[in-house]
Amino acid sequence: MYRVALIGAGMIANAGHIPAWRNQVDDVEIVAVCDVDPARAAATAERHAIAKSYHDHEAMLTDLSPDIVSVCTPNAYHKQYAIAALEAGANVFCEKPIGTSYADAQAMYAAAERTGKRLMVSQTARWSAEAMVAKQLAQSGALGEIYYGETAILRRRGTPQWGQFHIKSASGGGPIYDLGVHMLDRLLWIMGNPRVIAVSAVTYSKLANQEQQLETSLAASGAPIGVYDPRPFSRNEFDVEDMAAAFLRLENGATIAFKTSWAVNLPDGYGDTVLAGTKAGLQLDPLTLFGGVGDYQADITPVVPQQPDTPFYGHWLATEHFVRVLQGHETMIVQPAEVLNVMRTLDAMYQSAATGAEVRLDD
Repeated sequence: MYRVALIGAGMIANAGHIPAWRNQVDDVEIVAVCDVDPARAAATAERHAIAKSYHDHEAMLTDLSPDIVSVCTPNAYHKQYAIAALEAGANVFCEKPIGTSYADAQAMYAAAERTGKRLMVSQTARWSAEAMVAKQLAQSGALGEIYYGETAILRRRGTPQWGQFHIKSASGGGPIYDLGVHMLDRLLWIMGNPRVIAVSAVTYSKLANQEQQLETSLAASGAPIGVYDPRPFSRNEFDVEDMAAAFLRLENGATIAFKTSWAVNLPDGYGDTVLAGTKAGLQLDPLTLFGGVGDYQADITPVVPQQPDTPFYGHWLATEHFVRVLQGHETMIVQPAEVLNVMRTLDAMYQSAATGAEVRLDD
């Protein structure tokens, strides 16, 4: 049995990580949860019948020596807690993004290398059935040379109304880090992780920080089963972007168009992940292959097994995979080089938006 401890007792711990680990009854036991707010840690432990709660992560690591630590804190603290867990002898399953910079990611992977432990980032968008099939088709050569991609995830009104997502010192950024990191990671992974060499980006803060707000819901902002003890939201604290768009150039000559938002006057989910190749193109939702049969254009719709309509089901599959990696049965799907490629790109997006100029990454 792998003994799992959690650092961070917010929404994603309660709705994503804990149910995912609990699903692995033959391989995993959750032994503790830690949060800087002791009342929140204790409430989470009681809610899920977890034996121990802590407000000091060092004490928890020393007392229990867990095999795996799930890091579920705001982004700015991922590096601190992940490295502490690795140095205490635990493997780490870290919520996305891995940190708030490329330098964070480098330091965290260096710690994993130094300690001989495993570090995996929960880039769970890869675990959708459509993404897995798309990756398989791309690898098989069915698309030919992939030379263009688009990815977008837009919430019309979906600014998180809890936690510290909207506070730059805690989150590092807005929807780029919350949503865009998933979409960019998934697209680059399907394409074979070509290195991003140039980024031109813009960010906006136009709607989420305004006094008048349109009615929305917790589900629309990423909490499909709600939030326990939400932190009060104040627009006066809002200092991140609420929308971003970018154009990326890749080392192999391919390009990517990217956009994401928490608040924009466009339809929810506007846009999709698509790829254009020399043999065929691909759309992920609904999964469709655009090619030809003989002399005729043809659209192919692969029949993909349906996944359960379970909130954060990607976490269930990703944590199962992580356990099988630790058991030696599988090779880790989320590789350091892929995560580093994404984080360099996100850094460049913010730099480009701040300077109003393209940022080159091929020096």
